[in-house]
Amino acid sequence: MAFPPQIPPLKRPLPPPLFDLLTDTADDVVKSLESGSITSRQVVESYLSQIETHNLRGAKCRAVLCVNERRCLMEEADRLDEQRRRGDLRGPLHGVPILLKDNIATVASGLPTTAGSSSLLFSYETNAPVVKNLIERGLIIIGKANMTEFMGMKGVGGWSALGGMCQPAYNPTGYKIGEKPRGETVSALDKAAFISLTSYLQTPGGSSTGSAVGVACGFAPISVGTETSGSIVTPAAASALYALKVTPGSVSMEGVMQLTDCFDTLGTFGKSALDVALGCDALATSSKSSSLASCVSSMKFENISVGFVDIEKWRLPAGTQDDDPKYFEQTAREYQQAKDMLRQSGVKVVDVYITPPEEYMVGDRNVNELMRKIIRCQGKNGIERYLKGLRFAKIKTLEDVIRKHKEFSGWEFEDGMRYCTDQAGLEALLAESRPDNEVLEWLEQCKRWAATEGIDKVTSEKGVNVVVCCSDSYFAGVSVAARYPMAAVPLGYNESSGRLYGLQAIAQAYQEAKLVKFMTACECVFPRRRVPDLEACKKARVGLNDWKFGSCRSEDDG
Repeated sequence: MAFPPQIPPLKRPLPPPLFDLLTDTADDVVKSLESGSITSRQVVESYLSQIETHNLRGAKCRAVLCVNERRCLMEEADRLDEQRRRGDLRGPLHGVPILLKDNIATVASGLPTTAGSSSLLFSYETNAPVVKNLIERGLIIIGKANMTEFMGMKGVGGWSALGGMCQPAYNPTGYKIGEKPRGETVSALDKAAFISLTSYLQTPGGSSTGSAVGVACGFAPISVGTETSGSIVTPAAASALYALKVTPGSVSMEGVMQLTDCFDTLGTFGKSALDVALGCDALATSSKSSSLASCVSSMKFENISVGFVDIEKWRLPAGTQDDDPKYFEQTAREYQQAKDMLRQSGVKVVDVYITPPEEYMVGDRNVNELMRKIIRCQGKNGIERYLKGLRFAKIKTLEDVIRKHKEFSGWEFEDGMRYCTDQAGLEALLAESRPDNEVLEWLEQCKRWAATEGIDKVTSEKGVNVVVCCSDSYFAGVSVAARYPMAAVPLGYNESSGRLYGLQAIAQAYQEAKLVKFMTACECVFPRRRVPDLEACKKARVGLNDWKFGSCRSEDDG
């Protein structure tokens, strides 16, 4: 295990990669492996070289928090290559590297699991069941992805004490040192939730930041993230990726640090709908479960019916949108064009209405505020459920975490850089407590808005399979409150601001197959996803070095 995220230089320079790290999908890599034109060893070496080139150096994307030991990776790749030669394939992604978000437990002999926090720096555990599933199906765990510390409860989107500020792959200037995130006037109790929303227009989104940026930068062809509220679909949009958050409860969350037992779930990122489907198939406990990947090959556009909500009713509030006035015109125009392209391809497209969250009141609160209260009420128990299961770490409670952060304040707080000046979000989890029956009532009220009077209603009345909105919106909250699966699809790019945006789609519980079909239709008819210019990022980020520890400092700004 290499930590901090540096790969020891090779004694000999690596040859140029035998495939395009920025455009080739996981399925492309598999086809090359099947043809014999490349080996898993060469694949792993290529991705490690890309991490070495652009994670701390070069484009300085800081998407990878730590990597597995090169020796272990090469031994595993060689073993999988030998199995392939014998025809003993473990699964469709046999011999393909994958990145995991750093709140997913990994084995003691390889990688720590820290949630980006110095309090868990030496936390080594057994593999979570989902990690065992991935390994059993032949994937290679190449490393752990940077993330918003403690799943968005500390710092701006994409920052962690151990990983630093994960920089966007598409905005060359990046999120600059000293740049003030929006939302600074919010009360301490809501600060973490609000910053998670408002600063993501400047950052690559969170909290599964590195999982998205890592795939966009060619550090791995596919990755796994987790989501409480928007933590998969938001960074996917900012990195021009496809992503799928599965129905909460459909995959094991054992060994995964989470905030709630009702909203939290897993998902995958990829450069294509097929990659995302293959990744989610690999997460499943049973390999006999219905294949999402088969939904791509059996694509029939006429079987898809999509409802689009009014983009103007779902936009984010003033002060959290892109500052460019042309952004509104461009997103509205391309949203309509997306509807037209899908309709012309045979997809049934209709307009639907779901009450925006700020208009749906429960007592004196709207449902967005109610969901934040649910997360705060369950957050302490959610984090401690994971901590108390740690065998080797002394940190067992949220109070332990907060105290340890104060002891390591030089690591954990970035006053001058404004990435993280306090831990108000974590402290808010201690302050919020409500009886279980009251929280259950809130959950039912949220589900009534999102499911009964929302997705379920329009599905029944309009005959749609999937409901869609733009990415820069509160739409992810519908998926959260309903506890339904959600997909992200890349759509456009604002030239003046460098901001990417896409579509978000929701289906009913356990209907991920419908979302995969929708993603495939979009991939077929929309323009090709944008490829990042890492050389432009490298030139623009000369001198950008937000990491203050000498051992992690980039050796070369050139």
